[in-house]
Amino acid sequence: MAVTNALERAARAMYANIAPDWDWDDPDAEPMRRMYRDNARVVLATIRDPDLSMNSTALAAWQAIIDAMLAEG
Repeated sequence: MAVTNALERAARAMYANIAPDWDWDDPDAEPMRRMYRDNARVVLATIRDPDLSMNSTALAAWQAIIDAMLAEG
């Protein structure tokens, strides 16, 4: 199955880091896929508000990018 969005890639990368031999496409693995997608959403939501060193233009662009990634997933 092709990975179509950033949230999905993040979820797969998290799990691959923990258990590289696990088969993401195993039909019985849906609970794990759901858990790692939820974890990826939490990470994206957390980094949506970066440090205070960003100027307002950069911050608005950053937040729009993160919002788009969250909307895709």
